[in-house]
Amino acid sequence: MSGMLHQRWDAIIFDFDGVLADSNGLKGEAFVTLYADEGPEVQDAIRAYHRANGGMPRREKLMRFEREVLGRDIAEERLDRLVEDFALAVEQAVIACAEIPGAADFLAAHAGRPSLFVISATPHEEMLRIVAGRGMGDRFVSVHGSPPRKAETAAMLLAHHGFRRERVAFVGDAVQDYAAASELSLAFVGVRDAFGKHPFPDATLTIANLHELPAALAAL
Repeated sequence: MSGMLHQRWDAIIFDFDGVLADSNGLKGEAFVTLYADEGPEVQDAIRAYHRANGGMPRREKLMRFEREVLGRDIAEERLDRLVEDFALAVEQAVIACAEIPGAADFLAAHAGRPSLFVISATPHEEMLRIVAGRGMGDRFVSVHGSPPRKAETAAMLLAHHGFRRERVAFVGDAVQDYAAASELSLAFVGVRDAFGKHPFPDATLTIANLHELPAALAAL
């Protein structure tokens, strides 16, 4: 199967949370903890917002929590503090959390054939530390966090490596991943959550975990 994938694909781009690491839930609870004094209704709204907006950079998400959930503006100083508190709460937890089933096997089997990349909404330096902390650094040609937008990073990779768009696939679990792939006309494979749900159009090819990824990529 490795040779077959290499014949079809020059590169595969992965989101990280919810695609390679089972970290979406712990990040959601970290957001909720920041609002422990706001009460259960607000906390439930924040959980729901987090689930519906995967792949959004944390700073933007926190700003939207304040404006759209709580109906208030937020000072830059408070926003900076929330971002810092969130980062302190999640980095080691993401390093230690379980993988999405099949992730390690897929990366071990296919690293370098085709070329593998990470594009995440996690801040860039933090994303580098997480990948290194999980012992995955040698699996990828390069790892990228935010900023910039995912589509901008993906476009840079295509240009830098000379990849043809029809030979690059994006694997993600969030609407931002789907949007980036669509903007660049890349093939897309969606990863469903633990409840079998996903935010993509009905016709989107989706998988339950990365054990199913080789067959999905072969079917595209």
